[in-house]
Amino acid sequence: MTKRRPLIAFDQSACGAGRSHADALRDTLTLAQQCEQQGYHRFWVSEHHNNGAIVGSAPEVMLGALSVLTGRMRIGAAGILLPFYAPFKVAEQFRVLEALAPGRIDLGLGRSPGGDPQIFSVLNPQGSSAREGFEAKVRELLGWLRDDRSVMPEDAHRIDALPRNPGCALPWMLVTSVDGARTAGGLGLPMCFNYSAEQSRGIEEQAFAAYRAAFMAGAHLDAPYTALMFFALAADTAEQARYLFSSRALWRIRLDEGVRAPIEPPALAHAHSLMRGREARIAQQLEINLVGDAGELARRIGEVADRVGADEIGLTNWAYHLEDRVHSHRLLAQRLG
Repeated sequence: MTKRRPLIAFDQSACGAGRSHADALRDTLTLAQQCEQQGYHRFWVSEHHNNGAIVGSAPEVMLGALSVLTGRMRIGAAGILLPFYAPFKVAEQFRVLEALAPGRIDLGLGRSPGGDPQIFSVLNPQGSSAREGFEAKVRELLGWLRDDRSVMPEDAHRIDALPRNPGCALPWMLVTSVDGARTAGGLGLPMCFNYSAEQSRGIEEQAFAAYRAAFMAGAHLDAPYTALMFFALAADTAEQARYLFSSRALWRIRLDEGVRAPIEPPALAHAHSLMRGREARIAQQLEINLVGDAGELARRIGEVADRVGADEIGLTNWAYHLEDRVHSHRLLAQRLG
């Protein structure tokens, strides 16, 4: 039997055609409350830009709302795209969140612009996603979070990051590569590996091994700690799950052609002309996006998590209707959590 692990629900505020962006953000808040009732250990929200289907552009703002609407589970960003921002400002934002929800804040850190490199020139013209610069920013951020003056810029010794709290947000590294895993280990931070990213395909065992080999204990962790994130859309039957996935499949086909559009209802997506002749592309999506009945998905997720020795399991899904997303999380929580 698969080991039971704490569960993370991760939501990207997917927006459906014909619905407002405000509706998508409110759905995320409702989903978080539902996941807390279902026993999820963490609920994370994303940062994406310039994508009409993913409207969660400001996770720190969403977390402020979630700090009031939830009371038990940890809440966090997955993640803050640190190359865009000053570490001091990110530290201040997450110090505020820690004051609002003490002991419940996670700070996931990412390096990628989410498939849109043009965002760099808009958010931070001087920014760079080079790994060396990213690691330096992470180290500075950790210093501001912990009041560790030894890693702060020399001219910052008279500056205090406020508010002061007894504890601080828990930083995580979000990775999709072996190099990223190695960075997470070297920084002594927990790692969340995205199994369902296209660039992550087939490298999960290498990444987990690299993380553990590079791990250096520090202020946040004494030993390696990992999570494994899956796109997992479950329904009562495999056929129903595949039908619901049509919305995501059509979105991905459009994205391949440079079209960033909201997701369509499954009835429209399933019958859309763009879906004809794209069976190979859809099958490729289904290699990394797990779609089916909950029992089969739980078995597949458990096998991968057992193989790499993940400590927690993360689950995300897209469906046009909120109730289908809630139902998927509920079904998988019953079998995995």
